[in-house]
Amino acid sequence: MEHAGLAVARALRAQWPDPTTPVLVCCGSGWNGGDGFAAARHLQAAGYPLRVLLAGRLDRLREEPQRFAGILQRLGLSIIEWPDPDAPVPAEGPPLGVEPSLERWLTPRGLLIDALLGLGMRGTVRPPLADLLKWMNGCGRPIVSVDLPSGLDGDTGRVQGVAARAVLTVTFGLPKQGCFLADGPAHVGSLIVDPITLPPTLLVP
Repeated sequence: MEHAGLAVARALRAQWPDPTTPVLVCCGSGWNGGDGFAAARHLQAAGYPLRVLLAGRLDRLREEPQRFAGILQRLGLSIIEWPDPDAPVPAEGPPLGVEPSLERWLTPRGLLIDALLGLGMRGTVRPPLADLLKWMNGCGRPIVSVDLPSGLDGDTGRVQGVAARAVLTVTFGLPKQGCFLADGPAHVGSLIVDPITLPPTLLVP
């Protein structure tokens, strides 16, 4: 997870080297989200202004993603839990009732990191996560996906209801075949394959 986060941060910095670029890191509650937390720490160290959104609850994270989320908090970076059950979702604009100022904070230069759903996703993406992905696709900012665009089936390349439309996808080990099939090419954008220190003998197809 540490190496995956470093790979994402390295790829983002290579394409958007201006460290004043605002970055919104959207994390799920599984391993993909943990990669997003790890990437956030490396980007924070490089000086990028960050906000981290968790589609879920901090107290329900699994052990490893929770560890990386805790590191961010100890470094003084707050994590927005979304959706906030006590906040109304606005009728228009981003479905981020917990902090509707996020869209204004991003500015036209802002970037999104999609670390919501990974290879373990099964079935159609449903609200409220589907609403968040639709907002991400429609907000006009570039999306960098972690391992695979959220909502894209890694085997078939089919969109599962809705999927992130990335301009850049950083995948780990080997490319997933869904990146090249069906809807995959329209959602993956440029593809970077990073071995993240996996032994080469394990990467032989």
